[in-house]
Amino acid sequence: MSEPLTASEVQDTKDILQNFYGAQTQNWRITVRTLEVLGRLIEKTRACDSMMDLVPRPFGGGSVIKWGQKQIRQAVLRKLKDSSGKHYIACMRASAASMRTDFYMAGL
Repeated sequence: MSEPLTASEVQDTKDILQNFYGAQTQNWRITVRTLEVLGRLIEKTRACDSMMDLVPRPFGGGSVIKWGQKQIRQAVLRKLKDSSGKHYIACMRASAASMRTDFYMAGL
């Protein structure tokens, strides 16, 4: 059996979850299982972020070939850039929506 969470750990978890689900998380029951689900949520968001880095940005006119070459260079730079702690909003929302029930069940 694992040790119970401290008040600080519970509040820190709620603060992190608030970035995904809003203020409603302040009323959620936080358990060790919640931390496990949070880990999966973060992994899922990072995987999405990794794929979003490869998505070309909108075409702005001019030469399609030059635009394509620039998109490839920028995609490589986005992959190499250290963006720890930064996530695409679309990835956060999609990941959070798909795991809302998991958090509810973890709190039971």
